[in-house]
Amino acid sequence: MDNFEVLNHYIIPSDILMDMLATYKLLGKNEQYQEALRDQSPYLYLDTLEKDTFFATKLLKMSISENRLRLIILEKVAPKNKEEEVVLGIKKVFIRMHDAAKQHLSFNSSDMLDNLNLIFGKRSTSFSPKMLQTNNKKSKPISIRLAFNQILDNYHQYRVQKKFESIYLSVITFMEMKNLIPFTKHNDCISVFYLYYMLILSDVLVFEYVSFMELYYEIYNQIEDSIAKGSLNYYTNYLQTSDTTRLIFKLINQAYKNLDIIVKNISFNKRAYKSDVIEETIYKKVPKYFTKEDIRKYHPDASDSTINRILFKLRDEQVIMPLGKGRSAKWMKLINDNDPRIIFGVNYEQEN
Repeated sequence: MDNFEVLNHYIIPSDILMDMLATYKLLGKNEQYQEALRDQSPYLYLDTLEKDTFFATKLLKMSISENRLRLIILEKVAPKNKEEEVVLGIKKVFIRMHDAAKQHLSFNSSDMLDNLNLIFGKRSTSFSPKMLQTNNKKSKPISIRLAFNQILDNYHQYRVQKKFESIYLSVITFMEMKNLIPFTKHNDCISVFYLYYMLILSDVLVFEYVSFMELYYEIYNQIEDSIAKGSLNYYTNYLQTSDTTRLIFKLINQAYKNLDIIVKNISFNKRAYKSDVIEETIYKKVPKYFTKEDIRKYHPDASDSTINRILFKLRDEQVIMPLGKGRSAKWMKLINDNDPRIIFGVNYEQEN
């Protein structure tokens, strides 16, 4: 059945529509996240790449120990056998797919086969030689390869022409891959990889900072169950995509929640680091009597609010005391005594 044609008169369930709207609010914050993570982005991407590779190998149920697996992914040891070479192949494919998807490059079945052979070895996989009987019994059977190419053509056409919501299209294409089995081996593996690809094509850029494969691994069994239930009578009926779509939107939403935590932690660490450095400046570099401008000489990029927050904190801790009010007010350091108030009184009187 043509699962794309049915979209022309398909009504999205109300709960999925609400999930979709919530997701697009998050996608609307992509630039905000990119700006907040600009300095950390390369490091987060490398961490995500390593996690994607690790959990992809977990899905493949490899016999490599976790410690050995991490060393191979970090390229701290050379692979000893074919299975360990697959790990590095997965990592290379994730790099290739990430870069291509970010450029919004389309893909075809030959690209998918090429990636499978990069992972599992040259000529390890080929297109399925099987034929597919069409709904019209009078028509000749067509090859599964041709049927799959038609599915991919439909996906790209609907996505580029914006005929339907792109994440929903990704789920349909993903389920088609899982059912049609277009390659002789490793169909489950490549279908998940290209779900990842299609989500990035849909501007779900969170997966540059949060591991898609880790989140997918967590709900793998739920997704498999939803696909099985939605694919009953696949060759004679339309796919039932709603349950799988709900899970994918849930996965995306969780990814953005994880990203919020990352952003907050980075922001907190930056503030804490800046606070520590400015406090050290007050202790060791500025004179005993100082102003905000003395601090700003060492930290020209520090905001007024940051400096004020640190001054008030040290004041409350009785490390410093104010000698006036306003922007040009002087502050005095109180150090090396058990009672800083007495020091202040003595020094203040000596000054005057």
